[in-house]
Amino acid sequence: MFSDSPDVVNRSFRYLLISRALRSSALIFVTLSLPLYLHFLHFSLVFISLIYIPIILFNVVLVLILGRLGDKIGYSKILILGEAFPVVGLLLLALSTNIYVIATGAIIAGITGGAGGMRGAFSPGMTAFVANNYPGEGNRVNRLSLLTATASFFSIFGGLFLSLYGIISSAIGILLFYRVFFIVSFLLVFGSLIALSRLHEYRRPKKTTRIMKKASFKYLLRIILPNSINAAAIGIAMPLLPLFFELKFHVDPGTVGNIYTIAYAATAIGSFTSGKFINGRIDSLKMASIAHILQGALFIIIAFTPFLFIATAIYVGRMAVAGIGSPMRGAINVRGIDKEDYGTSTSIQGVSGRGSQLTTGASGYLMDLNFAFPLLIGGAMQAAGGVLYYVLVKSWHPEKSSERRSETVKTN
Repeated sequence: MFSDSPDVVNRSFRYLLISRALRSSALIFVTLSLPLYLHFLHFSLVFISLIYIPIILFNVVLVLILGRLGDKIGYSKILILGEAFPVVGLLLLALSTNIYVIATGAIIAGITGGAGGMRGAFSPGMTAFVANNYPGEGNRVNRLSLLTATASFFSIFGGLFLSLYGIISSAIGILLFYRVFFIVSFLLVFGSLIALSRLHEYRRPKKTTRIMKKASFKYLLRIILPNSINAAAIGIAMPLLPLFFELKFHVDPGTVGNIYTIAYAATAIGSFTSGKFINGRIDSLKMASIAHILQGALFIIIAFTPFLFIATAIYVGRMAVAGIGSPMRGAINVRGIDKEDYGTSTSIQGVSGRGSQLTTGASGYLMDLNFAFPLLIGGAMQAAGGVLYYVLVKSWHPEKSSERRSETVKTN
């Protein structure tokens, strides 16, 4: 799906928006529901947290392969190929209550990480697709803010699906409630796959290295370390957060769905604000770093909050901050990357991030000790990651990197 026409490429962007909308509604519901569903099936907190480890490992390998392949065959094709996995995975989740089938479906679908409002915005090849087709950091921030705002807005429907728990489960039963909405989620992701088949992109420059240029690699190292710390923090704090609300405040899954629905609306507003009112007016690196620090600090405050409505308000505020920072961070992450290395570099970033989320395995153990521990530890790590992100990216000097732009990473 290559094209040399700017009109064709720009018009096809709408299909990427449609894809993000559909997959966000689906993946948010499944990501929110998976720990609740497994808890309903009487699996322990430790088991639930450990099941995320094979999910992460599978997706680490998948992201690395797809990103490298995208530099050769195009990012739109990788987006399509990557979307086929959640289609198959969600179908398996809907078809069986056998734990092996559930685990296989969750692994293939990539149901890992936190159920944040931008959960459905990013998939293998997405950031590389934007970077390749929309040059200029300001333009990329605008496109990414539109994508994350769309994903966050339609995440509301994933939260609403769960908020219907009380009404629908009383009529058809709890088990059937989850399985019906797993089917709905499968259909939505299948629609996303169809939308992606209409994407067009510019032809890519021929790759001249086996991995990536040395200048790209050196910049990538500055991004990987703080982003890995952030991912490790998310792995500890976010996956079992729905259970945190349910168990600490003694509420049902429907109430948890309502909390996340409000948070997704806040994320959408934050993302829209980022592109419409903040981009170009405030230094993007400062804003992205401050957003990271605030997100971590607010996690720590939630851990000490004794009342549900206060914890909800703080979490909603945290997700609004996340919406503001994410588009800027996405553009900054490819700031020093050569055009022919977008796929490889973003896949390596994805691998480091997902690999760092193996800390999810510790989340259940920490929650078993104290409900607050995952938020305290994860929040502190995320705040530290925000500081490091600013320091490392701020010290990058593009004029020095450009002098050695033609050097490549040795692979022998």
